[in-house]
Amino acid sequence: MKYVNLKKISLMLVVASMIIGTASAAVSVDLAEEEEECDLDIWTYGNHNSITSGFESYFTSTVVGSTWTDADGRLAVISENGHMLIETEYPTECFCIIFASDSNDGYAGVYVDGTKVWEGDTWADIPTAQPIGAQKIRSLEIAGLDNTVHDIKIKNLNGDYAHNGHVTIYKYGYDCPENAEVPEFPTIALPVAAIIGLAFIFHRKEE
Repeated sequence: MKYVNLKKISLMLVVASMIIGTASAAVSVDLAEEEEECDLDIWTYGNHNSITSGFESYFTSTVVGSTWTDADGRLAVISENGHMLIETEYPTECFCIIFASDSNDGYAGVYVDGTKVWEGDTWADIPTAQPIGAQKIRSLEIAGLDNTVHDIKIKNLNGDYAHNGHVTIYKYGYDCPENAEVPEFPTIALPVAAIIGLAFIFHRKEE
């Protein structure tokens, strides 16, 4: 009988750990209209071949499809279904993409580790061929990620949309590794306490 009780308790603790893991993986995505919304310590330009931030070693990036670049740091993915793939070199729980847009831009999709987390219109009512200071700046902040390394894909979704065009990436970045937050004690303790309490009740009933 005691052996059965131990099996039940072990199973409940496993369930509790799964609950905790699920609770910590709630991803939130917020699109802000100002670049300042993403206050990150590690960042680089979309076109980091022409202008650098000093943090380029914290990223690995590749681009599939044709692109347009500018010396001010902008990189536009032009091809339909073309994309930029960014790999973080260090664990992070937050990633930010800063779009610079005009009337030549369109819909984008953002994927984290293969899962789409956002789709939206990056078009702006601004004439083309304007400098960065005249572009519409939008910051997409992805928070609540698991504290591990991530693959971020920014894809041009040209298709049946109101606006079709480029997807222009101005900057992107993520939190410093040492800034990773540790879950608060109640977040961990409450599910475990509930499972232990259930185990105690089952044990008393069997007695």
